[in-house]
Amino acid sequence: MRRRRRPSPWPGHGSADTCRGDGPMRWNDVFIGAAAASLGHAESTDQAVADGRYPEKDRDGDGYLSVRVVDHGPAVDLAVAAGRLAVDRSGHRPEEFALVTHSHVGFQGLDDFASAAHVQRRTIGGPAVATEVRQASNGGMAALELAAAYLSADPGRPAALLTTSDVFHPPAYDRWGTSGTLYGDGGTALVLSRGAGVARLLSSVSLADTSHEGLQVGDEPWTVVSGGNGWPIDTGARIAGYVRQHGEEIFIDLVRRIFDAERRTVQGALADADVDPADIAWWVFPNMGLSLTDWDARAALGVDRDRTTWPWGRRCGHLGAGDQFAALAYLLESRRVRVGDRVLVNGAGTGFTFTSAVLEIQAEPEWTISAD
Repeated sequence: MRRRRRPSPWPGHGSADTCRGDGPMRWNDVFIGAAAASLGHAESTDQAVADGRYPEKDRDGDGYLSVRVVDHGPAVDLAVAAGRLAVDRSGHRPEEFALVTHSHVGFQGLDDFASAAHVQRRTIGGPAVATEVRQASNGGMAALELAAAYLSADPGRPAALLTTSDVFHPPAYDRWGTSGTLYGDGGTALVLSRGAGVARLLSSVSLADTSHEGLQVGDEPWTVVSGGNGWPIDTGARIAGYVRQHGEEIFIDLVRRIFDAERRTVQGALADADVDPADIAWWVFPNMGLSLTDWDARAALGVDRDRTTWPWGRRCGHLGAGDQFAALAYLLESRRVRVGDRVLVNGAGTGFTFTSAVLEIQAEPEWTISAD
């Protein structure tokens, strides 16, 4: 029996089961079968300040308490570890998986390397299609929506494994030198299932606004090899170059567009799931620092900050493409969600793309902690 549909904020939004590139999707028979994470050890921001590695003003302004750091091994190993745990938790047999996706922001361990195939071979094997889904920090959420569509297209596709992994080591990254965001190391995994799971996917919305795509380029020269402009990657310099090109007033339009896109995806996902903000038990947003987060604007959308995963996220840092999957693992493992709870999960990626999804908890799994 269909739920009553609320008016959608999307002009021209079609029928309940229409898949549109510019509007919401309402899902039937797509579930989260399992979630897992493999995170590094915690390094305290207070200690980093005391050591002179992290400016005190950034610690106070961004609110991070610690970040996760992996000392050894390639990033992709973290995805394999999380993926194996998620597959085991899901109860699916390897042959039931039709798809494996892998998302990441940075280097995975080798150049010219098919990371999704590597993850597939070391988790489930077999003939499941393996592919990378990359859109900066929104890669995991983009994979969630694409994988849901892939499973829905054929009833003979029971499950999909979605993984992410990122490490932010020198010389490529200055972990403590990026104002507004502290990067954390970790791998995450989600299993999508048909028929049953710990959470049901009710709706999702994705959109893009590339008006300020140039922010990720600035006036940095193009090169033909990775690292051609030297290390570490300096996103701050690119932003400064973009401002030199367009003037400081460009930030007014940039901030307006980012908030508008977040608002539209959040409201669209809520409307298509037929729920109000007050119905949401938990909100999951990217683990960005306080200086880059407009909590007042989110409050205007009905977001209760006390019901977000920021208290957990500020102890992990920004996990590249994996904030959302790790947060879901945390909520489920820590028993913070109960059967019937609705959870809204939001992602955003430089360039920019945005995704929001609404889930409804179906079961309280007895899992050990992987994402705390």
